[in-house]
Amino acid sequence: MNVKRLLPRMRPMSAHERNVLLATCVSSLGSFYSMATMGFALPQIQRGLAIPEDQLGALVALIRFGAIFSLALAVLADRMGRRRLLIAAVAGCALGNVGSAFAQTGLMLAWLQMATRLFLHAQILLAGVIISEELSAENRGWGLGILTAAGGMGGALTVLAYAFVDVLPYGWRFLFVLGGFGLFCVPWLWRSLQETRRFADHRAERLDQGEEMPAWQPLRDIVRLHGWRLAALVGVVTPLAVILEPGSVFVSKHLQDGLGYSAAQVGLMMGLCGAAAPVGNMLAGSVSDRMGRRPVTIGMSLLLSVAIAVFYNASGAVAVVLGLAALFLSMGGLMVLHAALATELFPTGLRSTAGGVREAVTTVGASLGLWVLSLLFAVTGSHAVSITWVLVLTPVSPLILLLIPETARRELEEISPGGAKAP
Repeated sequence: MNVKRLLPRMRPMSAHERNVLLATCVSSLGSFYSMATMGFALPQIQRGLAIPEDQLGALVALIRFGAIFSLALAVLADRMGRRRLLIAAVAGCALGNVGSAFAQTGLMLAWLQMATRLFLHAQILLAGVIISEELSAENRGWGLGILTAAGGMGGALTVLAYAFVDVLPYGWRFLFVLGGFGLFCVPWLWRSLQETRRFADHRAERLDQGEEMPAWQPLRDIVRLHGWRLAALVGVVTPLAVILEPGSVFVSKHLQDGLGYSAAQVGLMMGLCGAAAPVGNMLAGSVSDRMGRRPVTIGMSLLLSVAIAVFYNASGAVAVVLGLAALFLSMGGLMVLHAALATELFPTGLRSTAGGVREAVTTVGASLGLWVLSLLFAVTGSHAVSITWVLVLTPVSPLILLLIPETARRELEEISPGGAKAP
């Protein structure tokens, strides 16, 4: 098999495209750090705040539910622009992390992290919208892959810090303090990041026509004009969220409490296997630019379920490592592919809103997965067995993907022209 034939020939990037890619990559660092911290430090947080075992899934679900409110920022971004809302999200995420370091109860931490999730998911979706609108059609998937891989460096920082969680001052609380580094990026982003040209043109056209939209007009328009595409997108991301959230959140807990690994060993294993995530980011983006979003997304969806089944049911170290590496690879790939589908299927005036809807339904699916896990735990008495049962949903997303039009290597205006009803 000639791997080079799968990869697209990269069109040289302009200075503007390189600047956009750099700024969005910097903006994403804090979001991925924040996302990783809760999952890695879950055993230490549970012990430090005396969270009962039967309440753990519910508290994590409450935290994850915060992402649904990022829809409000996404809708605003389709009216006010991507740049200002992205910078505000960077600052909000950093402040939420610092505040989380001072939580005194599990419920208090859950509320603080729920607010943080609002901003971190807005960061991710708005950075993806900017990349999709500013990069050429030939480089769009690759650019989203680079964006996600660069953001994953924030997760790598969590891995490094977590390896020393037992000796750091204030333990897991110090990890959240480190999550405030996004505040130092805000002044540079304000100077470096410009509004996307597609949105600037869209806003100028709207002003020329004297249009005054109600605050929630983009949300109404996306349902009214593009309802079938939106329904298909929801059908793709929701089942995967139900599967992925329990499968990823409980990785550290399974390794430590289920398989007996120490925190340092978990940090090392997560660091080694986590290297597969940026590979998945770039591979999914680049290969889907050549082969298409649909087939690559279907392949990654199936790989995810296989990886979870292997990781949570294996006892040998080799099988555990292979399952974990495949989990990171597929998870990284799906982050890019789902972002691409959401931003490419809808016109400029609704693109950010579509990303927000994707985050909202993903959040509902993820929270549902964690609530289901809590219910199954009461029956099975095992998180690993319960997570495996959830895999019955695996075929749903690939089947719905067959109904979505191919978007790779097509101009955004060709996929969904203006604000007209999609063909």
